[in-house]
Amino acid sequence: MPRNESYLERIADLAPQLREALAKLNAEWSPEVVPITLAGTGLAEALVEHFNRLPKSTIQSVFELCEKALEDGSAQERAALATGFLESLQHADGTKAFDFRSVANLLGPKSREHCSAMDRFWKVTSRGL
Repeated sequence: MPRNESYLERIADLAPQLREALAKLNAEWSPEVVPITLAGTGLAEALVEHFNRLPKSTIQSVFELCEKALEDGSAQERAALATGFLESLQHADGTKAFDFRSVANLLGPKSREHCSAMDRFWKVTSRGL
């Protein structure tokens, strides 16, 4: 993972399960660098897998950092968290692997705007939006 992608690192540091997901991706891609959007997807997959075991405060912090990254992160971080992370959660909702309603109330304005735009683009409705 590129060192300047601090929001992804900060999110990963919120829970061992999230950190493990990034470590696994880094090992799989080594010696190459993990594509940033794939890192966001990996965080989303780990969140879905461990959602019921993570403290609510941790989940809330994940979405607060996601929103902050969408507001002032680098273009790469914004892409990783919008396209990799948020859209992966929406996709998991579409396949019923995850209930997007469980996080919809945690979305900040930019996150909600992005998710709503993706729903319009794909002509679907993520539960909770």
